[in-house]
Amino acid sequence: MYRGKRFSFLKVFQHALTYEQAGADYRILKNYLHLPFSLHKVLLWLKAFQAKNRNIIGLREIVFIDPARIVRDDAGGWHSVYMERAIRLFNRQDVSVLSRKNEPYLPCEATLDKLPREFSFPDKPELEMLREISLVAKNVLRSSNWSDIQKKHILSAIHVFYDDFRFYYNLFKEQPVKTVVFISHYHNEGLIAALNVLNIRSVELQHGLISGNDLYYQYASAFSHGVKNAFFPDAICVYGSYWKTQLLKGCEFESTQITVAGDYQWSADQSASIVLPFKQVLICAQKNMHEEYVAYAQRLKLLMKKHPDWKWVIKMHPLEKNKDQYFDLVKDGFEIIDREKSLTALLKESSIQISIYSTTFFDALGFSIENYSLQDYSVYSDYAAEMVSEGVAEPLSVDEDPIEKHLLSKGRKVLRPRSEVYGQFDEFAMRNAILGG
Repeated sequence: MYRGKRFSFLKVFQHALTYEQAGADYRILKNYLHLPFSLHKVLLWLKAFQAKNRNIIGLREIVFIDPARIVRDDAGGWHSVYMERAIRLFNRQDVSVLSRKNEPYLPCEATLDKLPREFSFPDKPELEMLREISLVAKNVLRSSNWSDIQKKHILSAIHVFYDDFRFYYNLFKEQPVKTVVFISHYHNEGLIAALNVLNIRSVELQHGLISGNDLYYQYASAFSHGVKNAFFPDAICVYGSYWKTQLLKGCEFESTQITVAGDYQWSADQSASIVLPFKQVLICAQKNMHEEYVAYAQRLKLLMKKHPDWKWVIKMHPLEKNKDQYFDLVKDGFEIIDREKSLTALLKESSIQISIYSTTFFDALGFSIENYSLQDYSVYSDYAAEMVSEGVAEPLSVDEDPIEKHLLSKGRKVLRPRSEVYGQFDEFAMRNAILGG
């Protein structure tokens, strides 16, 4: 159902069904995939007449697509978390940097969300892809396996894919580009499809957890047919051997496609040197989970009175959109941290970290801090249970006293070695992965 003659749209269907299950009908976009291929082609030609002349950006052989996640150093300078150290492996004049969004502190050749999505007449590869998705759309509309609302979501997701495909195809065609580096292969299917058609190497850099509970990693062998040609990158770089092992539990990557490049994230202080921790509880919140973390903080008020000599700190996710709800907790005695203090500094000075399934558990390995994962709390309880089973956190109930549990424990349990999760940055390995050497 989700396969065309050449490509598999498995992940595109996943996007659609995830939105449908979440009731996110606002994501349904107007499209013309219900029309016959020939009529849809005519509409694209008519739109091409209305398109304005676009200035083509001159690109170099290696292109980095930066998600524009930046951090500030002590001297006031700004750095790209995911791309800076990788970019430095090459002469700057040999690479182009494209930013996902406008970020004045990030040097780049262009900002993708500022570029117009107006296209000239579709050429042969664009029409071939249109024919492919038209066939898939027709099969969806004829099928009795999907409800009407599911069909709308699926066609909308295919429409988004094709629009992305045309955008990147027109951006990169007739350019000297040989490699494009980015994070997250999911929701980047249009990009990967364009690179595939243009015979440009695609390289993903790990940016967070790789979990068996994720929708887009560790596909079971039963999906091997659907995974084939389903817009996965040619190569992926991971932080440590642990993550490579995780990926190999699925069927979407071969071992030769996975490079253990070590911890290539930029950080002002990446050392895990042990210092005497303070009486401090660190709660590391996660993006789009403000309701769960604020509700948990409200539960802790009695414990704050019970342990008056302990400090309670909440570190917001850097991309948190509901910051005001956290800042409201200041009146209850919590210290709220946004970007003014690094995670490394907070991990060094805390005795306890509490979260649900955050990557900060892995960041904490090697520090003198005890990780507690809130169990059976939120819709991500499966992820939280995995944090315990994978040996990166101890279980904690929302009704438990984390300080009492910490003090009564017979010392901090030895968790997974940090070197397995965040190895030393291997510049040679990453450079080879990008170049395909």
